[in-house]
Amino acid sequence: MPPCLAARHHVLRTIFSLRDLSIELSVLRDPKQSRSFTGRWRNASSYTKAYSSSSAQTSNDSLGKKASSSKREVSALLHRISAFLPSALSGSTTDGGIRSSQLWSELLSEVDTDLCSPSEAHLSARVVVCGADQWAGSHELITALLENPFTTDEAYSDILRNRWKNQSTYLTIDHRSSTSLINGTLTIPASWLQQYPLPIQLTEIPSLSSHLSLPKTLLKGDVLILLCNPLTTPLPTLISTAQHILQRPNTILVLTAASASEHALDHISKELAAANCTPGKILAMDPIRALEAVSALKSDPSSPAAIQRYQDNFMGSRISLLGDVLAGMLGVKDSGPTSSSSSSLFLAIRTRSALIQMQSALYASARSVSQARAAIDRVFIGASELQSQVEEVRARTDREVLVESGIDEALLRGSKEMKALLDSLTWLKMIWRVDEIDSLVSSALDRHWCRELENQLILQTGRLGSTQASLTSSTFSQLAKLRSPSSSPAFHSPILDNHLRQLRHSPTYALTPDALTRPIQARRSQLTKHTTTRLHREAQNAVLGVFGGMFGGAGVGWWFAFGESALSVGAGSEAGTALGAGALVAVASIRWAVGKWERAKRKWVEDADRVGQGLKRDLKVTLERGIEKNVAVVPMAAYEGLRELVGKQQEEIDVVRSDLISMQADVEALETARPS
Repeated sequence: MPPCLAARHHVLRTIFSLRDLSIELSVLRDPKQSRSFTGRWRNASSYTKAYSSSSAQTSNDSLGKKASSSKREVSALLHRISAFLPSALSGSTTDGGIRSSQLWSELLSEVDTDLCSPSEAHLSARVVVCGADQWAGSHELITALLENPFTTDEAYSDILRNRWKNQSTYLTIDHRSSTSLINGTLTIPASWLQQYPLPIQLTEIPSLSSHLSLPKTLLKGDVLILLCNPLTTPLPTLISTAQHILQRPNTILVLTAASASEHALDHISKELAAANCTPGKILAMDPIRALEAVSALKSDPSSPAAIQRYQDNFMGSRISLLGDVLAGMLGVKDSGPTSSSSSSLFLAIRTRSALIQMQSALYASARSVSQARAAIDRVFIGASELQSQVEEVRARTDREVLVESGIDEALLRGSKEMKALLDSLTWLKMIWRVDEIDSLVSSALDRHWCRELENQLILQTGRLGSTQASLTSSTFSQLAKLRSPSSSPAFHSPILDNHLRQLRHSPTYALTPDALTRPIQARRSQLTKHTTTRLHREAQNAVLGVFGGMFGGAGVGWWFAFGESALSVGAGSEAGTALGAGALVAVASIRWAVGKWERAKRKWVEDADRVGQGLKRDLKVTLERGIEKNVAVVPMAAYEGLRELVGKQQEEIDVVRSDLISMQADVEALETARPS
């Protein structure tokens, strides 16, 4: 085998026969034949490379011109998205920074720098290789790709295979003429890194959980190779931990199961698509088997059995598929690089990476907006729960206070007792106690009218106090959820929290025992000051009318007996007439006074009934006011405050969403215009 073919054994395009491989190995053992054979191979190889380079240069120059024409548009859009990200993403997150505006701003800034002022020393394609866990096989894959079984440099294999002894996070691998490992950078003369028009810079990450600062390292690559061992990382676990990676079109998902059929890969692709994950390519290969093949050949390169074992294991591992897929991802072919084609190809690759980074940043922004809308829904649901609790308390207290307390029964019972008292105050008793009517009826009002209802309402006030404490506690529990790390900080308002605490400690917050009984006291005072006073006055007027009638009757009798008259009657007749006239006037005054007293008592009862109906309305209004101003004052204030916060946040999200849709359309337009 020629040396260049031996160095590139893992990118095999054809399957060698054992005879051909044995001849090549024998040539390698003869120094003279090796020099002549190597010279002929290099001459033939130079002609092949020149021809392929010329054809590749033509296509790459055309590709570079098209990419250069859109460079300014891409750069302008990068700046727009960078300025937009702080309004859509938080400055820092607890998810490793995937939805951090700082992360994406730094990534977009680096991409813009590469586009506008690329350094000739860094014209390389960045390929990131990461394992889903420590058993994914990323170490074996890179070792199998970079190992050279025919090298005589002992440091080459030793450093390559033991590169992770003193490393902890990630490793950068570049092509150099000598092998060294310094400060996390491995330089190695591996021809696999030089097989494309642009050199490959590998970044190796052992697992996704290696370090919290790795998202930037993961996402900055032009191509990301993610390895997953289905036995240790099931597909649902992989989706939950690496969804942001699996949604990028420059991701190659490698399942370390070489026996997976095309049908199984199609099923996995559908499962990923159902979770909104569409990686650029899904492969199945066995890095461990590939490494075993290389190790077997390295241990005895002249043995036909080792060669045969190498061919079987290397081809069976399917690792050679990776080179073709990677070339397709980078948009290149195996050809020798030229300065012009390298620069134009670099520009095309970086433009594609810029579009992918912008798409990913906007997707992260869209997820953030979606989560913000979900947070708004949760806050609104929490606020609605507070309102529902208040409405439930309203309905329950209406039933308990206005129905179960027996307002109608208490009013009816009080009316009967007061009517019985008034019925006992007959005309004759009233005359003797006319000056005590006011105090007598007022005392009866205090003792009998709605006294049991008053006691029931005091008991209900205590229950309302317990309900008030429960609602207040529930309100502050809802607000505490907004302060949790999983919630959006936009809904945690110290001003609202302080306002609610002021309401809680205000003098008018607590329910006093007479909070519900004030209407009874007011209506009782109304009966005492107005209705009872009028009854007392009517009683006095009736007594005065009686005495006035009696004195008037005596006066009439006296006038008839002794006064002058136009009629001429006899003495006997004059005395009887005078007595009858006087008696008639006296009896009429008594009858009038009795009727007046009875009407006054009926009027009092009617007024008391009207006051009772007014008391029912007053109790309902007082109960509603007590719920609004005392029992539910804290949850209702929280409800109004949260609704205001939700409204403001919704307006901001609508603006962000509108800008997001506009920039997504711009990115799609650039992606459509980009040469494929």
